[in-house]
Amino acid sequence: MADIQKGFAAALNEVLPNAEFRICFRHIWSNWHKKWKGEERRKQFWRCSKSSYEVKFKEGLEKMDKLGKDICRDLLYYPKRSWVRAYFEVHSKCDVVENNMCETFNSWILASRHKSIITMLEEIRRKIMTRQVDLLKFADTLISDISPVARLLLEDSKDLARKCIVLWNADVRFEIGEGLHKHVVNLTDKVCTSRAWQLRGIPCQHVVLAYYHINEEPEQAVEHWYKRDTFLKAYKYSIQPMTNMKMWPETNNPKIEPPKPKPMPGRP
Repeated sequence: MADIQKGFAAALNEVLPNAEFRICFRHIWSNWHKKWKGEERRKQFWRCSKSSYEVKFKEGLEKMDKLGKDICRDLLYYPKRSWVRAYFEVHSKCDVVENNMCETFNSWILASRHKSIITMLEEIRRKIMTRQVDLLKFADTLISDISPVARLLLEDSKDLARKCIVLWNADVRFEIGEGLHKHVVNLTDKVCTSRAWQLRGIPCQHVVLAYYHINEEPEQAVEHWYKRDTFLKAYKYSIQPMTNMKMWPETNNPKIEPPKPKPMPGRP
């Protein structure tokens, strides 16, 4: 996921041609809202981005079109596959539209980033080592096999499922009515036409209702990425402690020098 850096998409396509490319929604918004201001436009902008299936996205665009002439043209200047959930790939089980993970990490190491290269890397290494220990301790406090965040999202889906209506074909398919839309759920293929289940890997309200209709628990449909065992696998390799720089062995390799000062354009 990029922050609209020039050249990033071209470089990614060359190095990792099969990788999915996304653009942070907040960075698109920061450019787009310079021309199209207003709270209602901002809310509709979010609704469009978070639409998990194409019909809902098109309905959002129709409402957006009423908020200004050429407003949709300016919005669709950015490729839909890079910022609209309805066009995301489903293999990664990640439906995020913002680059918050990188922004949070950058703010976490903000003080270290202002130091020299070796000192910066050493401070980041120690911070990550400490955080790894904290996360392993956190795993011991889990009261469920499912991660807390995934559990919260699943509970939200259970609440939304109360507003839906279910029809069953006595096999593995269900017709779920939700407002003006109807979705088809296939429990064997793990598919819902709302695409929320495929995108996130956590049962949406339609899937939850389908499982409850046949007297089964929807927890079994949560992908393994959100399970405790997968969490522990991610942190099973420890970062090793090191001596300080004064105790490092001598080397004949050239020293890492700071970059030379370069005059910046414009008035000093």
